[in-house]
Amino acid sequence: MRVFSVAALALAIAAAAAAQTQRNGEAFSSIPTVERERYDTRVFMAPLMLTEAQLNGRRIVAQRCANCHAGNPRQPGPPLGKAIVESRGDAFIRDKVNKGSTLMPGFQYTLNAGQVDDIIAFLKTYTPPARSAAAAEE
Repeated sequence: MRVFSVAALALAIAAAAAAQTQRNGEAFSSIPTVERERYDTRVFMAPLMLTEAQLNGRRIVAQRCANCHAGNPRQPGPPLGKAIVESRGDAFIRDKVNKGSTLMPGFQYTLNAGQVDDIIAFLKTYTPPARSAAAAEE
């Protein structure tokens, strides 16, 4: 039995050595290295200070709007948030959500007036991340 364990250990060492090879002159391992990254989890765990209407608006935006308006350069719509509501006004946003445009569907038959108000209430609290130059090149 002892011979079997030594043989198994030798086989495991040989497999580990074979996993580390060279690719284009550099050491390459098929075994991933894990590096610990420190970050502040309080940011993720902090309770959001949103009203019930704003939370409902956030949920609707995530379900209905984020696919086109989340800020990815491949998405057709502008990133939605506080700045766009302040510059265009509540009435414009309400009309755009209800009627849509050539690129955006209207939601007048799927969202009621209260849900549209909740979306606007949430957007007034949200600032979308800026699109980076690197992301725009993707």
